[in-house]
Amino acid sequence: MRRLSCVLAGLALLAGGFAPAWAQVAENDGGLPRRGWLGAAVQFTAGPVAGGKVVSILDGSAAQKLGLHVGDIVTAIDGRRLDSARNAAEMVRLLPAERAATFAVDRGGQALTLRGLVPEAPRETYANADVIYTSVTDAKGEKLRMIVTRPKGVTGRLPVILVATWLSEDSVEAPTAATRDGSKLVLRGLADTRDYVLVRVDKPGVGDSEGVCAETDFATELSGCRAAFRRLGDFDFIDPERIFIFGLSNGGGYAPLVADGAPVRGFIVEGGWCKTWYEHMLEIERRRFTLMGWTPAEVSRAMSGVAELYTDYLIHGRAPADIFAAKPALREFWTDDTPDVQYGRPPAFYQQLQKLNLAAAWSQVRAPTLALHGEFDWIMSRADMELIAELVNRNSPGAAEFRALPGRGHDFPNFANMAEAFNWSAAPFDGSIIPQLKAWLAQHR
Repeated sequence: MRRLSCVLAGLALLAGGFAPAWAQVAENDGGLPRRGWLGAAVQFTAGPVAGGKVVSILDGSAAQKLGLHVGDIVTAIDGRRLDSARNAAEMVRLLPAERAATFAVDRGGQALTLRGLVPEAPRETYANADVIYTSVTDAKGEKLRMIVTRPKGVTGRLPVILVATWLSEDSVEAPTAATRDGSKLVLRGLADTRDYVLVRVDKPGVGDSEGVCAETDFATELSGCRAAFRRLGDFDFIDPERIFIFGLSNGGGYAPLVADGAPVRGFIVEGGWCKTWYEHMLEIERRRFTLMGWTPAEVSRAMSGVAELYTDYLIHGRAPADIFAAKPALREFWTDDTPDVQYGRPPAFYQQLQKLNLAAAWSQVRAPTLALHGEFDWIMSRADMELIAELVNRNSPGAAEFRALPGRGHDFPNFANMAEAFNWSAAPFDGSIIPQLKAWLAQHR
């Protein structure tokens, strides 16, 4: 449920996805073509001119060299029209790397045609680590991008941190330290080390990965993460006896499912969940309405409709389109434009989350666990993270620790208060969380 406020604001993409199958594939890339990189944030608009509206452009990017301007509306790429949010996302995602592309553009009513080379997306680099781009295959046979960072010049087998990721569609890749994304800065901090291997895998349809994220259910996504877990044994520099799982947001809830019963050395989980998804949705909607400035009476009225919607949707497993056909008044409580997607994922994804019993899963964990929750995290509940620590400590007294993070929001960004967290007005990132995580890892490695 990461950066939910940004998802609600609309589609925003800084880069494309993997290139078509005919693109050249580097031998060490795990059989996956590298995606193209436009270097512009593009948000779909259905106004008088439909297409991808350019809202920002990075200096030196392909978009700048093409001659795109902020405010331009890209109406077609290589002759294919951008006529919906999903179509626009897919078109940008499929930009071929190292190939020329043609963009039809509306600039204040003037029709333009821009053509130029779209380069390969920049790769991660570190002073202290080498980066391996490879792949794993999920339950549907889709190849998923797997990124492994290995400390330079270190021999022998090292402990490994496997990341279980957030719900939203942004990639786990973090090619530059210039990002303001708190979670990616934390991942970069853990990658640029001489002590650990860091392993991440993108979900289907994200980054270089095959598939379509908006059509991927949770079972398929989990299968990709489990494939990465099994793949750890293939690397002669990874110690299979010292595997840590680092769960972020949604991954902070399902982290114990990744190992599928195999032993791990420990868990770090941040901003996750442990109750049912139904309870989570009621809690987040109440907080959202309150932070929007609604009166208590307005919130209570809305929560009656929210409870009815999610009872039909999650408890009874009905399709949102069928619910709205029978009960049109509930449509106002749906957060997306169409009933076949919610926060970028299909309804089946959340119906499968509802069937999980994460409390039971965490009740089986005996490994050291660090449960973290930001003071200004309005997306996930502090009580869930406290419950995770409590369940682990019932099995192994003292093995788990709950730690509140002052001044931080969901997935580690810094905020001055809850209102700024809700509006995503992030303060400069405080990197002190990285040595805290390393200290806990060193204690249990």
